[in-house]
Amino acid sequence: MDTYRYHGHSMSDPGSTYRTRDEITGVRQDRDPIERVRKLILSLELASPSELKDIEKEVRKETDEAIAKAKESPMPDPSELFTDVCVESYGAEAFGPDRKEVKAVLP
Repeated sequence: MDTYRYHGHSMSDPGSTYRTRDEITGVRQDRDPIERVRKLILSLELASPSELKDIEKEVRKETDEAIAKAKESPMPDPSELFTDVCVESYGAEAFGPDRKEVKAVLP
């Protein structure tokens, strides 16, 4: 799924110093993957708006429960830091918001 990071990388990076608010708003309106899938589901009549709303409520509930459980759980042992980390790189390209300019090619 082709997507876009709407916010900065961290609290010290607002994400608006190197791109305009119009760019962010435009991408959100035209390319947001969740909204695109929602529109597709509705256009194909795979679900009604109320069914999608119910799904969103259930997902929000599951997410809130998972967050609460994570906050209550103890921190993992530091020896687990590199458990299940994939080190093999297959390469990836990162594009600008207009999909024309390649920003970086990763090994």
